Amino acid sequence: MMEISHQALDPDWTVVRLKGRLDAYTCPAVKADLNDLIAGGQLKIVIDLQEVPFMDSSGLSSLVSGLRLVREKGGNLALSGVQEKVQVVLRLTMLDRVFPIHATPQAAQQNLP
Repeated sequence: MMEISHQALDPDWTVVRLKGRLDAYTCPAVKADLNDLIAGGQLKIVIDLQEVPFMDSSGLSSLVSGLRLVREKGGNLALSGVQEKVQVVLRLTMLDRVFPIHATPQAAQQNLP
C-alpha cells in the first residue's frame, strides 16, 4: 500500500511524500495525484522518496510522466531522499541524469528555479 501526503514548502513548492513500494499496483495513485497537482497549477514539485524502499519500471513510468507533464507547463519536478536500491534503478536506467536529485526537499527548492 502506498501512502501519499503533501506539504507546502512555500506558496510555489509542494513536497509529495511517498511511503511504500512504488510499483505496478501503486503507481496509478501516484500518477493521478501528480496529474491533479499539475492540473491545479502546482508546477514546482519535489517527490520525497525517503520512505520508498522499492521501485519498478511502472513506478519509474509514473515519475517520468509527471516530469514530462510539469515541464510541458514550464515547471519543474525533483526527487529527494532517494534510497540506495531506488538510486540503483535510476542509475541503471540513466534517469539519474534526467531527474534533479537532492538529499532533501529543501535542497531541491534552493537549487532549482
